[in-house]
Amino acid sequence: MSKMDIYRRSQFFISPPAILKVIEVLILVTAMILFLVDNKCSGDLAFVTIFVLPCVVVALATLISYISAVFVLVGRRNPLTTPTWVKGDVWFNIVSLVVMLVGSILTLTNEGCANNSLTVASIALGFISVILFAISGAVTYLVLVRHQQEVKEAQRAQLNTRRVTMSELA
Repeated sequence: MSKMDIYRRSQFFISPPAILKVIEVLILVTAMILFLVDNKCSGDLAFVTIFVLPCVVVALATLISYISAVFVLVGRRNPLTTPTWVKGDVWFNIVSLVVMLVGSILTLTNEGCANNSLTVASIALGFISVILFAISGAVTYLVLVRHQQEVKEAQRAQLNTRRVTMSELA
């Protein structure tokens, strides 16, 4: 993939932010399945929901974010070069990171939950999703910033070309 390919609309689905969204959803679904398969969290439903509810909410929100990117694509724009979408996606990643971090830590600190290997593995996947949300937000923001810098450089080069042309005419 060349330097400018990531900015083409057709390349969004194979861009790092889009791939990270798919991986995040897969990890969250896997974490929920592992957690629910062999759950031994003190028999209290509150402790189950502390981990499962954030996973469900964040996984659904990630899917909604991905679908909103598709709508931006349908509007003939690339989400990665649309500042409004990027800012919303970065904030979404920050909120998801915090929600999953809090849910994973609260579940891990519950003695009834932390003594089962499958539950600990699902919590580890929750922490991995936290890292992926941080990476996704950073990559999405950096792609937009890099695009804006390249657009400014291209505009400067075009302006310099016009200046040379105008001075040649004089």
